[in-house]
Amino acid sequence: MEQKAFDLIAEKVGAVLDGQGFVRTGEVQQDGEGRSVLFKGENTAYSILYNQGKKRFELRTCDAEDGEPDLKWKSISIWLFDPETDSLSEADSIVNDFVETIEGPKRLAAAKTKKKRKKDDENNADPLFFFNRFVGIFPELKDELNYEKSQYDEVRAVHFAKESLVPKVDMLCSQSGRTDSIKRCCDLLNDMYANGDMDVRSIITIVVLNGLSSQSVENMKPMFTDDLKKGFTAGLKFKGKVVKPAKKKKEKRFVAANLNDMK
Repeated sequence: MEQKAFDLIAEKVGAVLDGQGFVRTGEVQQDGEGRSVLFKGENTAYSILYNQGKKRFELRTCDAEDGEPDLKWKSISIWLFDPETDSLSEADSIVNDFVETIEGPKRLAAAKTKKKRKKDDENNADPLFFFNRFVGIFPELKDELNYEKSQYDEVRAVHFAKESLVPKVDMLCSQSGRTDSIKRCCDLLNDMYANGDMDVRSIITIVVLNGLSSQSVENMKPMFTDDLKKGFTAGLKFKGKVVKPAKKKKEKRFVAANLNDMK
């Protein structure tokens, strides 16, 4: 399944890059991280990597000079993919996200983030990145994210996690018989807790895990990494307390927004 998924993603994303003037170079490469394929442009290069150790696909980019990439890769989209449990349906979702990243607003956003960052922040993911990773498990989240952004110009991270994500995670993980699905959800939380920024880590421990039923927590906790177990324990002191919501930008929707919050 890993090979089929890689070939599908490389072919479909490659077709889009070909239309933008990028050229696929050589065969699939295998190195310490996993298998990868390279697409060269005059000033930019893209690479699709399947990291076998972390079981995830990465769309990476770097600068190029006269068509030669500098190989200082920056991951601009990451999707978990376990060949033992995932199918080509999940691979199609990855294709759609990678293509959207290459063609759409995310490409402009990536171009704007070339400013120097601290080394420890290179792989940090923000809340929107975190929510997008859950689209692979809960496809309906995509429409909910789009609606949220259309109404408020941004995703109100705490509100969205509490109202949209937590109920879905709880419904899935409270079912003891769905071990594979629960593991997939926990793997994503473990990965995002390790690679997310401080907002993501807080959302995971204070909002998501504290918002779950005791049955869900019982089913999930054995699958947490040691780091997430520590974060979960620390987050329990916030349970039942009010967490400051994400700031709303559109004042013209102020009344509607507050009515929505009161439901």
